[in-house]
Amino acid sequence: MDLVLVGAGNRGHLAYGAYAERHPDKARFVAVVEPDDGRRARFGEAHGIPADRRFSSWEELGARPQLAPALVNATMDRTHRPSTLALLAAGYDILLEKPIATTPEECVEIVEAAESRGGLLQIAHVLRYAPFFVKIRDAVTSGRLGEIVSVDWRENLVYWHFAHSYVRGNWANSQRAGPMILTKCCHDLDLLVWLFGACDRLSSFGSLTHFTRDRVGPEIPDRCTDGCPIADACLYFAPRVYLDRLRENPRSFAVAAVSLDRAPEGVMRALETGPYGRCVYRCDNDVVDHQVVLMRFGQGLSVSLTMQGTSHVEGRTVRIDDPHPGFRQASHGRFHVRRRPRAVEVPLAIRRDRGSDRGADRPDHGRYPRGRVHRDRGGHPSGTHDLAGGRPRDHPDHPAAQPARLLRAQHLCES
Repeated sequence: MDLVLVGAGNRGHLAYGAYAERHPDKARFVAVVEPDDGRRARFGEAHGIPADRRFSSWEELGARPQLAPALVNATMDRTHRPSTLALLAAGYDILLEKPIATTPEECVEIVEAAESRGGLLQIAHVLRYAPFFVKIRDAVTSGRLGEIVSVDWRENLVYWHFAHSYVRGNWANSQRAGPMILTKCCHDLDLLVWLFGACDRLSSFGSLTHFTRDRVGPEIPDRCTDGCPIADACLYFAPRVYLDRLRENPRSFAVAAVSLDRAPEGVMRALETGPYGRCVYRCDNDVVDHQVVLMRFGQGLSVSLTMQGTSHVEGRTVRIDDPHPGFRQASHGRFHVRRRPRAVEVPLAIRRDRGSDRGADRPDHGRYPRGRVHRDRGGHPSGTHDLAGGRPRDHPDHPAAQPARLLRAQHLCES
């Protein structure tokens, strides 16, 4: 299938581009849109895209006759609405990176535009395809877990990843990207609705408490590379963070964001001038570093979702309770059913990364459907493929949780 890639950053290049390179019989990129000259050239060269099909803006692509039946929109969150509306109008079917948009109104506008055109709009909620979460959904929907009364769901973000993406990086400032509940936890909110149905009430609380200017004294420089006096003790000292990632994995997404030059010298040059070399206490970040969302689903099911950005290890953990003594607990790679007087482990037989973005965002790990996904409610009984069906307002993966946090009040999810 011929495709256009709109946005050749980490997700576009490392996930979708890499898939096409591994499976040229299934996907071939015939054009690319990317404002950064270096990344545009990198992707074009990797996929043999001629110079006249390498564009610096989605507006250029939309002004041309259609170049492929479909495209992947991997642009930044606040670009989703204008780019998707224009490219739907230009005739493209679209796989749109999550979140759909940054306001409920924009989400509805995008879905209605796709419906009126009769084309395909699929949202890249890829964790629905991760074997780990597929197994959990099977256990929930089959009734094997009995009557579920409460769920404790945690998104644990390892400290350096949080600092990379949400303090120094692209999603650090809500005016440039969006609130944390959308940019990081949209996967979790989508999974909760997929597992348990519609949420009818929620409240949310969170704040930015650690990554603030008053955490350090005036002797701390704006950049880690400018002679920081606490470099040896600071967990977030940029040269150590990124050179460690480079040693661990030369293809690290974190290093790829810092510099296209994967040599240590190239990484250091980028840290001396770019955003990822800044002190984490001297950035322009404003998104929360921890947040909790409390939700009520049907039949009185209570769910808590916690995101915290200072974990020692990365991954999601889930606890599912019923009225009987004992509990069911899941984490990446294993799922335990514990009921007195004994505990039973339900083997998942999957790799650890298949319960995370690292596994699920590689399209060959999932079963990406073909067809008009936003009309597939009746076509796929498992529910896996119904990603853009239904109004976004039915779904807590929209900004309702953000004003709930800001107002410290309960909000009804619109239905």
